Amino acid sequence: MSVALRFFGCGLVVLVLAPLVLAAWVLRTCGREAWGLALVVWCQTRWARSSLWLLGVRLDVEGEPPRGPFVVVANHLSHLDIPVLAALFPGRFVAKSEIATWPGVGFVVGLSGTLFVRRGDRTDVPRMVAEMRRTLEAGVGVSFFPEGWASRGLEVRRFHAGLLQSAVDGGFPCLPVTLGYDTPESDLAPAWTVAWWGPVNLFQHLARMMRQGPVVARVRWADEPLVGDERKALAGALEAEVRARFVPLRQERVPEALLEGDPAPDEGRGAPPGSAAPRSFT
Repeated sequence: MSVALRFFGCGLVVLVLAPLVLAAWVLRTCGREAWGLALVVWCQTRWARSSLWLLGVRLDVEGEPPRGPFVVVANHLSHLDIPVLAALFPGRFVAKSEIATWPGVGFVVGLSGTLFVRRGDRTDVPRMVAEMRRTLEAGVGVSFFPEGWASRGLEVRRFHAGLLQSAVDGGFPCLPVTLGYDTPESDLAPAWTVAWWGPVNLFQHLARMMRQGPVVARVRWADEPLVGDERKALAGALEAEVRARFVPLRQERVPEALLEGDPAPDEGRGAPPGSAAPRSFT
């Protein structure tokens, strides 16, 4: 299937589900929060599974995803992290507020029930914690990436604890999940073709990735959920669980375009010349 046809298929899936997403928004606006959220996460799961199939992404899963009002936390590597998690766990995502301003995408993502946080603004954390707790109390889970930034997959970064206050306040269980990727039919490294952390736009990156053949997304769920009464200790325990299952992404071979001088983030050994901020959805 050509890249253009795959893009068209992804857009068609969004159009087909749009009336149901709008209906979910109406339900929530009319005070039927639990019904609206249940409908929107159902749509999100169907969008995710269809999109992964169209993009040529196969899931390799160990462990069982939770159901109900769980907080799911994962390491952050790519824009693919969102559909991969959404395909397995029906929950709302926490994303950076800048996404709400993206033309077209921001409107659709907003209708889908995504929780937008003003990244770097500590005064916004209490509002987001309250929104997350209301979602959990309505019986719907929440997913986010406590690292805050996507990376090239050399290591798991420190987990930020602020948003975990929602789980602490309500006594909700948290389940960590470790994500990883490989491109078994391409000699180009998934650190450069799947991980999204350089100054390349979303559609360019998707096209680059799809040209490398099928992608395997490895999803490793923890054996048991964690519950904590202090957010920093809880963040440390969740980070340790993710690290225990983390396998660094393959870093070689680097795409020729990057070797020829395309700017990319300098995150340590092996990075091409140039620097830029890593990508983030949170």
